[in-house]
Amino acid sequence: MWRRTALGLLVAVPVLAFMFFRTDGTETLDALGEANYAWIPAAVALLIAAIWIQAVRWRFLLKPLADISPARLYPLVFIGHLGNSILPLRGGDILRALILHRREGVSRAAAFGTIVVEHILDGIVLVGLLIIFIASANTGERLWTLAIVSGVVFGAAGAVLIAAAIWQERTEQLAERAVSKLPERWAGRLHRWISSFLAGTRAFRSLEAVVVVFGTTAVFWLIVAVVYMLVGEAFHLDEGFGTYLGVTAAANLAFSVPLTQGGIGSFEFLVQQVLIFADVDDAVAAAYALVLHALIIVSMVVAGLISLWLVGFSVREIGHEVAEGGEEMEQEAGVKR
Repeated sequence: MWRRTALGLLVAVPVLAFMFFRTDGTETLDALGEANYAWIPAAVALLIAAIWIQAVRWRFLLKPLADISPARLYPLVFIGHLGNSILPLRGGDILRALILHRREGVSRAAAFGTIVVEHILDGIVLVGLLIIFIASANTGERLWTLAIVSGVVFGAAGAVLIAAAIWQERTEQLAERAVSKLPERWAGRLHRWISSFLAGTRAFRSLEAVVVVFGTTAVFWLIVAVVYMLVGEAFHLDEGFGTYLGVTAAANLAFSVPLTQGGIGSFEFLVQQVLIFADVDDAVAAAYALVLHALIIVSMVVAGLISLWLVGFSVREIGHEVAEGGEEMEQEAGVKR
């Protein structure tokens, strides 16, 4: 884990250094000092409330495996965000699947499958928000490139998942053929893992579930954009809601390539760049990006720690559980509730 943490820092530090090298430090400090932080509590409260929508979405994705109330899933979602904020390579996703297995008995691999589905849904909606922003602003080619590449990746992934959910037996047969040439001990284990993982996509067989998960995903990110707007009010940004949709989309698409803990570096850089495209001063944009990201990370860490206590999970166990998580998921792959 320490090696992956070091890798994350090796990526984050140069990106932040590049960002601040191009920004006047004195003006950034002035912007931080002139901000009206009375807006921050409202932004934090709204962000915490928005996570409930993610719990509702996860309930529908898990329903083919186990009918678990959003109230029981709510703290687990926070724990996942906590893990993603402090662990490299989105270790919080593995942690969330492991704790769900411990509390509810759901297969780890299947639970992880539902989390992958969540990320694909997020990506599809965020690409849509980014396109809305690009269509309403003169942003140049760089954001178009991000939108096109992300759209192709998440669109293809979504199509594959839906097809795999509808034709699961056929997908398992194709997977079995693909891994049959591997050594027997690896082929059997990998096939069982794929079978269990595909169980996490079963929600796509229900039209009601598809409508609910896409609807809750869109509502969640619209609320997050409102959170970003409230922080913008703290920095006296005179921007329309479309700009905050663009900031939300570009910054969170950065998490699609989980090279750093909590997207540190890439988040700040992309937030600043989108605001610069919208004619916001680069120093003010940098100050906004720093406060916004700090607000998100601190909120998720505090809420995540409280949630760990609520579910009876020790902070010391996080690193160990994530390190062992991949092996454990392989060992129990194929075991469904």
